[in-house]
Amino acid sequence: MTNGVVRRYRTALSRHHRSAGFGIHSPHAFKFVTQVLRGRLPYYAYEDIAMLRRAVINATRSRWPHPRIISEKNAKLLFRVVNHFNPQCIMQVGTCYGVSCACMLAVSSTSRVVLCEPELDRFTATREVLALLGDRVECHDAVAATIAAYREQVGAELPFILVNDITTQQEAEALSLYVKELLAGCCVVMMRNLSRNKLLNQLWEEWRSYAPHGQTFTNEKLAVIVASPKLQREDFFLWF
Repeated sequence: MTNGVVRRYRTALSRHHRSAGFGIHSPHAFKFVTQVLRGRLPYYAYEDIAMLRRAVINATRSRWPHPRIISEKNAKLLFRVVNHFNPQCIMQVGTCYGVSCACMLAVSSTSRVVLCEPELDRFTATREVLALLGDRVECHDAVAATIAAYREQVGAELPFILVNDITTQQEAEALSLYVKELLAGCCVVMMRNLSRNKLLNQLWEEWRSYAPHGQTFTNEKLAVIVASPKLQREDFFLWF
């Protein structure tokens, strides 16, 4: 059993207590935890998300090995987080077969994604899902190119970054420089697969330590950084 797993079990009770809102004094954090991270209300897009996810599972069942598909629970969570902040331009690293793109773009018909995926042609299912999203997704095969394209498009809007996967130290370093730049102002960074990807976990710890203001939320598998000078610096370890 790894140290991360041991720590999650050891802190389970305290994380569960705080996840219900106990001991959270910040109005923003309380609302985000109770209504977004642990939101229980149904949304219009949930049925479509579940159907798309099942279709991708069926399409990739015979391919092995293949990347793990995002769980239905986390797909719905991703939708709620994007719905809460409503970013119009999103940068994403790693596709998860395009399902995470579809979850985020389901929030608004005018939103768009700048995507980094070096293995875009590896799975037919990924291309088919992205094709459904049309010109709302702009694809690149390297982090540096993705960042350059995102800089041009995001403008004065709230930057929102989703990191599903990172595979090389060089790509991680390029991404980290850009995210640290954003953390000095206002942005939202969401990270998945922290317990499965060592590089991702390193980036999470690095960014959490670096953030000069704002709030972070994690269940040690998934994390959200909300950077804003209006928010007092706080870290929340939760169960969601």
